[in-house]
Amino acid sequence: MTFLEKIKPHLISDDILIQETVLHALHDYPNVPEEWTVELIKEAFKNKEKQSSIFIYVDKQTINEEAVQILIENIPKMDQSKTHLAVNLFDYLEPELALKYREPLNRYFSDDTWALYELIQHGTAEEVFNEYAKTIHALDQAESFQHEVFIKAKKLAKCLVQNSWITAEEIALDIEDELKEEWFSFSGILSVYMIGQLNLSQFIPMLARLLFRDDDILLEEASFALIGFQNDDVVKEVAPYLKKSESIIYATSVVENIKSDLAVKVLRETYRAAEELEDQDILIESLCHQLSKEALPEISAHMENEYLSGLVDIEQVVYSYYSILGEQHPELEEWKQAALESEMDFRNAQKQSNLLQSGPVRNENKVGRNDLCLCGSGKKYKKCCGK
Repeated sequence: MTFLEKIKPHLISDDILIQETVLHALHDYPNVPEEWTVELIKEAFKNKEKQSSIFIYVDKQTINEEAVQILIENIPKMDQSKTHLAVNLFDYLEPELALKYREPLNRYFSDDTWALYELIQHGTAEEVFNEYAKTIHALDQAESFQHEVFIKAKKLAKCLVQNSWITAEEIALDIEDELKEEWFSFSGILSVYMIGQLNLSQFIPMLARLLFRDDDILLEEASFALIGFQNDDVVKEVAPYLKKSESIIYATSVVENIKSDLAVKVLRETYRAAEELEDQDILIESLCHQLSKEALPEISAHMENEYLSGLVDIEQVVYSYYSILGEQHPELEEWKQAALESEMDFRNAQKQSNLLQSGPVRNENKVGRNDLCLCGSGKKYKKCCGK
């Protein structure tokens, strides 16, 4: 059975631990069927307990026309403290689809956003290039990272790619210049994004080397570009970076999302060679997200450790792994109870915290490595304060 075939029966689960693990496993995977995303969005509106997790973890999946219609109909009925989570999904709409539903979506988009979508749909190459250059300049001049401006730059970059207004040769020249510098500029980071959009496999070795860089924005784009290739060439190039503490987090994120026998083999071998407990936890989580029975020996042995690092919600992810695969273990119920107690402790602490502060809570679930960091950076905890 393929990864998707194994996970399909559990896409919507009454078991909150399994449901969250499924969402985590699918979050960065690029081949999630569009109808699954629709099903998850429907579930979010049916089950308020799942809303935060679902809306956060479908953000990288395709939001098609049916999903748009469901969101438009149900967002006005939501608890206002959670509305922003659903509205955020509109940021990832294709401009053509957004413009088709302009009237009902008008309340969620600024005039500047509509002007951008009109430019992308109807602008000339020169007009789009000029706006792209202005946007990159704005990013470079800002005192801090501007997320919304960066999303705008990516939309313009995608437009350039889709219209063949930029070539692989031009991207290669830009990357060549960027590699000579200590830090990538935003132009270079957007070139990395366009490598993924154009599926330029000749850049796989270079992208893998970027995993050693100390720039989270660049690392995010390099990782997602590598995952998009979905082949074992990526696994071979990334494998050495699984063994380095400076790059293990992003490297495991890449390899766990290449669903192949080689990826499982490399993760198992790296786990057996790892000496640090935190590295072992990270690798076990990645193996669990592969949903391969081949990893049972390593996962079972790991749970015999007297101490766990605390960086990973290990009882939850291992309990879910065994449950999804239909495997038995004498401690399965103990893992479930430990994970549920951790979940309850967090929810109780969150409720007490809410009494002392105003404003919506960013994420109501416990802070696992794949959850949004509570510092407010907008990044996953494992790639922010959990590093």
